[in-house]
Amino acid sequence: MPSTVTPAAASASTGTDTPRRRRRMRGTWLLLLAPALAFDAVLFLTPLGRLVAASTHDHAYQRVLKDPLVSRSLLNTFEISALSTLATVILGYLLAMVIWRRGPLARVVLFALVLLPFWTGVLVKNFAWAVLLQDNGLVNTALQRLGLTDAPLALLHNRFAVVVGMVHYLLPYAVFPIFAALAAIDDRLELAARSLGAGEASVFRRITLPLTVPGVSAAGLLVFIISTGFFITPVVLGGPGDMMIANQIDFYARQLTDFAGASALALLLTAVVSVLVAVYQRILRAGGEYEAH
Repeated sequence: MPSTVTPAAASASTGTDTPRRRRRMRGTWLLLLAPALAFDAVLFLTPLGRLVAASTHDHAYQRVLKDPLVSRSLLNTFEISALSTLATVILGYLLAMVIWRRGPLARVVLFALVLLPFWTGVLVKNFAWAVLLQDNGLVNTALQRLGLTDAPLALLHNRFAVVVGMVHYLLPYAVFPIFAALAAIDDRLELAARSLGAGEASVFRRITLPLTVPGVSAAGLLVFIISTGFFITPVVLGGPGDMMIANQIDFYARQLTDFAGASALALLLTAVVSVLVAVYQRILRAGGEYEAH
């Protein structure tokens, strides 16, 4: 029985319509991405372009770079962000481990406790910490009644209070990536290690920790980027020496009405954070390639 081959089938079998199909698929993808691209152009690229244009007026970059308060604010920003990131990742890892080791019902309850402060306004949380950390607050009262201190400790309006407030806000951003990395670990690996005589510490050091490095690095990067933009927490919980770069931008924009300087500061912060993120990812990639070899 002779077979019938249509021109389209013959063309498809020889691949002559591949460029046309690729053009059609490219057009479909562009059509699907059009709303997102338009949204991005209106709400991100246009303001960013106006910010860049504003920062070029009146030698704004030279002026802000010569301001000693700006240098101090930048240093504060990276010191406080690094401390907050370190504390948040450590606490987030411990909390994610506790959730990972529990059953389904306990996990739901613990996740709800993690998400509850996540849904609470940052201003409410900061003022709650201000009440707790003040001289006659709950923390100082408890320390004195337990006989651990004779007088109230200076827990408010300093860097300690700022880091505490930021860690409380940032904790969910660390818990979820780390928990996702923990949940992806095959349980049989730990069972095999224990069957060969490995203890809890050895299992954690040789299996759990290495397999959760991607989650920890993602959490650290996310938390650090968010930390650099904090504004309310240093105002409510910090002192005069804890001003961060976001507060400096607000000072330039509202107190000095120097929008060129504020724009230059915002772009400088964006550039510095972008460089740090690129270096951080480069270091992680180099570490992964080294382990692979």
